[in-house]
Amino acid sequence: MHHPNSFFPLELRGHVGDCADIVWVVDSTVVPEEMVRFLRRLGPVVASDGRDLDSLAGELTRLGVEGVVSFVDDHIVDAALLAGRMGLRYHTPDVARALVNKQVQRAVLDAAGIPGPAFWSAPGGLDDVGTAAFAERITYPAVVKPAEGSGSRDICLVRTPGELAAVLTTGDGTGHLVEQYLEDEDGHESWYASYLSVESVVSRGRVGHVAVTGRFPLAEPFRETGNFIPALCPADRIQGILALTDDTIAALGITDSVTHTEIKLTPDGPRLIEVNGRLGGRPPFVLGAVSDTNLFQIACRVALGDPVHIEGMATCEGVGFWLMLHAPMQARELIAVHGADAAAAIPGVTDVRVNRLPGASLDWREGTDGKIVTIQGAVPDHTELAATVDRIRDAITIRTDVDPGPGLAPEWSDDLVVSPGRSPSDLSVADGSRIGHD
Repeated sequence: MHHPNSFFPLELRGHVGDCADIVWVVDSTVVPEEMVRFLRRLGPVVASDGRDLDSLAGELTRLGVEGVVSFVDDHIVDAALLAGRMGLRYHTPDVARALVNKQVQRAVLDAAGIPGPAFWSAPGGLDDVGTAAFAERITYPAVVKPAEGSGSRDICLVRTPGELAAVLTTGDGTGHLVEQYLEDEDGHESWYASYLSVESVVSRGRVGHVAVTGRFPLAEPFRETGNFIPALCPADRIQGILALTDDTIAALGITDSVTHTEIKLTPDGPRLIEVNGRLGGRPPFVLGAVSDTNLFQIACRVALGDPVHIEGMATCEGVGFWLMLHAPMQARELIAVHGADAAAAIPGVTDVRVNRLPGASLDWREGTDGKIVTIQGAVPDHTELAATVDRIRDAITIRTDVDPGPGLAPEWSDDLVVSPGRSPSDLSVADGSRIGHD
């Protein structure tokens, strides 16, 4: 079930390979017509808008569909309802709702005794009196998240009842989840973050863990800046982290899915942040850069009902990484990006993409999607990773209205010179890396 927030279709089609034929189910009120036309070149396209699920299930059955999968939260509930009508393995509707709604998920996990932050659920539509009363119940500082959403969008830190009240008046009406702010574990190195994720495969109720993914430090307020595999974590702590993941998957009732479980490392031990009942956005690419594990194909095999048994963590040759650079939280306009060519020449870097044109508007509320530059690569070990990240950060400068730099017009960059209405094409560089524009 395809969505504009999902993986690029051609890339997805390539990673799935001959593991499965893809039938693309799209809502044409959300997916642009030009994308629908492109999808038709990759396989059958079935429109879901304006149709009841029984009709849609009937057409897909006639096409011989044997599995249903969504790679974004937006369609997980509909995918569960559809799979139920077709008799296919997937999340049940109740499990799907717990996976996409943070309030429901936190309540289920708390009832099961899964260690996590203290939390408070704020319903949508509170009036001023209700908002003020709710804000007085909270322990500050606190993290505020929309009840539904992904990619760190609209997540912020509040320190007072007044700040929280201002946030609760925004949103789409589904409400917010307010959580205790969890401190980083003691003695943590500053170049990587005090949280990680576990990439797992659940097939016919059997859980196997593929990788533990490290994270780079967040950009303010809670924008993700990337991942690396394998994580940098003492071996004697891994088993406890995997046990927490096992307990969490069992508590949610997940039986058939690839999962992405985020865990914070605190002075009091590991604490569950959240579970995504789908493939994580970056780990499959990072893992694929240093191992022969293809999480896209595994996700399809699970959806098709094949028994998938994971006997141990993927064997990695080196450390793969995906680094994202953001503008300052206060920035509202991108002026220029410098140093992309220099970053592409750094040993271990395989891909550099500048994601925004000069003059683009910026808003921290976009979360991870607001990234300015994306850098991918692989290095021999974690020591080299720390050094490589430092070199990348030294090489690339992002100029915004907060710090425009001397004498620079908004439309200019010394690496990317862009005429109005045009975007830069991919540029080849000597070492085989790429400078691209998403």
